[in-house]
Amino acid sequence: MIPPPRRQHTEDNVDSWLMSYADMITLLLGFFIIFVSVSEPKKEKLSAIKDGVKGQFGSVSLATPFEGLFRSLVAVVESKNILKDVAIEKTDKGVLLELSTISFFQPHSADFDEAMVPVLQELVAKLKAADVAGTKITVEGYTDDESVETEQFPSNWEFSSARASHIVRFFIEQGLDPTRLSAVGYGAMRPKVPNLDVNGNPIIVNRKLNERVVIRIEQPL
Repeated sequence: MIPPPRRQHTEDNVDSWLMSYADMITLLLGFFIIFVSVSEPKKEKLSAIKDGVKGQFGSVSLATPFEGLFRSLVAVVESKNILKDVAIEKTDKGVLLELSTISFFQPHSADFDEAMVPVLQELVAKLKAADVAGTKITVEGYTDDESVETEQFPSNWEFSSARASHIVRFFIEQGLDPTRLSAVGYGAMRPKVPNLDVNGNPIIVNRKLNERVVIRIEQPL
């Protein structure tokens, strides 16, 4: 009589494939660990790449030209301690520079206060040095609501335009490209803050804030 086949050997090797699968997974894991470790950027390699880029294209900066201009203008204002006379703001289009006309001009005149001319010279030097080629510089003149009505300036329109034009002429004399410059006077039509309170009384502080020249350094549309 032939004995029945034994099943014990088959049962002992039912899960043997799991061992091979586990070995394969372990080997793959080891391979990827080694691959990542040898692919990790080295400081020496990054430094060499950076030096190569500088050699071909010059120094690379993450700051935009307008950010550099903004910082340089702020540095001038801080060094001259004229934070109350000049406001500088970054905008979506570029940089906005606001000058208090009470500080930069002689009273009821389009002529500069001589003490502020060196400040204007330093500000325009920063404009010339900044890498903002192709930008337009618009100078806007504003007044408060008090009427001027002098022989030289029959209205606030002429008065604000004259001050803006004087800034533009000064910029040209300092070497800025005249094709980039324009001047406009708004008179009292666009106050920054209300000139009068709810009862119609003048707000002296606000009137002083409204007497200003705004210089916009922006990319053209």
